[in-house]
Amino acid sequence: MKKVLLFLVLVMFLVVPMSFAKTAITEKDLGDITAQEGVTINFDCFTVGAISIAVQSWGDTDGCASCGNLTTDGWVGASVNMSTDFVTISGNMTIDVGTSGTRSALIIGLPTLNLAGSVTQVVKLGSTADLGGTQVLGTSFMSGVSVAPTGYLTIFAH
Repeated sequence: MKKVLLFLVLVMFLVVPMSFAKTAITEKDLGDITAQEGVTINFDCFTVGAISIAVQSWGDTDGCASCGNLTTDGWVGASVNMSTDFVTISGNMTIDVGTSGTRSALIIGLPTLNLAGSVTQVVKLGSTADLGGTQVLGTSFMSGVSVAPTGYLTIFAH
C-alpha cells in the first residue's frame, strides 16, 4: 500500500508540470522579433525638491596689507536657498539606437528641464571660510530664470 501511495504522489508531481508546458519558439520566430520602438523614461512625477548650499565663500588668506589694520584672512560669500520648484524635469527621455551608413549610435532624447523657481542668497563677510562670525551685507533674490533645452544626445564610437 505504501508503494502505491508513493507512486501516486510521484506521478502527480511529474504530470502537473507537463500540463503547463509551452510551445517552443523557433529560430525564425526569434529572428522576426525586433526592438524598433526603443525605451521611454517618463519624468512627469519627478521632483528635484528644495536645494540649499550652506556656505559658498571666496577669500583672501593674507588680507589687505596696504589697507591699514585689515591684514588677516577675509572672506565673502553667501548661503543659498532655492525654492522647491526651482528645478523641474518633465516629459519623456527616449533612448533608441539608429544606423546611418556605417555608423550606429545611441540616441538619447532629452526630457524638459526647467529652472523657473526662485533663489535667495544671504551675502556675508567673515573671518573664516565657513563665514563664522559673519557680518550680513544683504540679501540677494533671483526669480524668473527660464531654461528650456532641446535636442538629442548622440553617442557613437570613432
